[in-house]
Amino acid sequence: MTKSKNLTIIWSVFSLFILSMNLRASITSISPVLKNIQMDLQMSSVVVSLLTALPVFCMGIFAPLAGKLSERWGIELTIALSVLLIGVSTALRFVATFPLLLLLTAIFSGIGIAITGPLISGYIKKEFPKYSSTMIGVYSAGMGIGASLSAGLVVPVMHAFHQSWNAALAIWSVFALMGIIVWMPIIKKSKQAEVTIEKSGSQKSRLPWGNRYVWLLMVMFGLQSGVYYALATWLAPKVQDVGYSDAYAATTVTIFSVMQMICSFIIPILINNSVKRKPWMLLCALSSFIGILLLITGGVSPIFCATLMGIGAGGLFPLAMILPLDATATPKEASEWTAMVQFGGYIISGIIPMLVGVIKDVTNTFDFAFFALLFILVVLMLMTFKVRAKNDSNTYFLQ
Repeated sequence: MTKSKNLTIIWSVFSLFILSMNLRASITSISPVLKNIQMDLQMSSVVVSLLTALPVFCMGIFAPLAGKLSERWGIELTIALSVLLIGVSTALRFVATFPLLLLLTAIFSGIGIAITGPLISGYIKKEFPKYSSTMIGVYSAGMGIGASLSAGLVVPVMHAFHQSWNAALAIWSVFALMGIIVWMPIIKKSKQAEVTIEKSGSQKSRLPWGNRYVWLLMVMFGLQSGVYYALATWLAPKVQDVGYSDAYAATTVTIFSVMQMICSFIIPILINNSVKRKPWMLLCALSSFIGILLLITGGVSPIFCATLMGIGAGGLFPLAMILPLDATATPKEASEWTAMVQFGGYIISGIIPMLVGVIKDVTNTFDFAFFALLFILVVLMLMTFKVRAKNDSNTYFLQ
């Protein structure tokens, strides 16, 4: 392999990492300054919660657009335009001095994320077919670091800008600027290949609605992602409800996030040369199950419980992203499968945190609400037994 080829590969990996940092920052930066937003804009709790709920729903609803847009502009250019949409909507938060505009920034950033995610999977399938698992790890790690930096630094940034939460939220548009800059050489490199594809002709993008295996992957993706978002939303209140301080609860959530980020990078690398996904999914789901169960029963440090939950969540997300790549033969198929998986999956995952909140309100305790998460994990583990091993076959169906 030539030096030039090595540099191209390294640059592609680096670019994907920077782009991936955009896919959660606009969501995770909201929570730490939620109370400030609510007080300044006089928003009700229900309305202000839409700032994090709307992007998640948009990530599902608009995912099917990814294939159609990439047919018109190509994968690489469409990714750049989607990241630009995320960046512009995030930057608009600097002047979002009334609720409607702030909610619109949440919707548009969600649309950008919805289109970018499936296309990154397609790009990985095209450029790194033998190292898809490892690249999903890079992708997941980029999202995790972007999420951690935005959530952890948004309050210090707010203080630095004279208590301006507008500036603290808008500053994360710098991730999009960085991403587009490093992605420009990738776009230029892809132009010749796109001309060749146009000349040879290609079929229009169609989501595989008739494939039962994709439906299985979609539900599994939704369940694992829903458990993650439920824990990200309700873990701190649960720890506080047990009697721990706000600071301890915040530390617990930080440990959960850090472990999730680390494992989302390491686990895909570990399984890159393995054809078996089932044992890893079962172990990760079991880790989350034990962590939640110990948190409910008590007598164990919530930080230890958060560590187990972080390991589980960190492994389940990239594994759920890898499965559509295992089951497809071309970048186009990979984007279509991922778009359908995320379409239904993120809608499911957006409902689960709200379900936990409803159960808590009805029962006046987090225990029953977290038992619901245990039930979801049991269902996920049972569905895992239908997961196929990675192979070269393009025919996937449920027996």
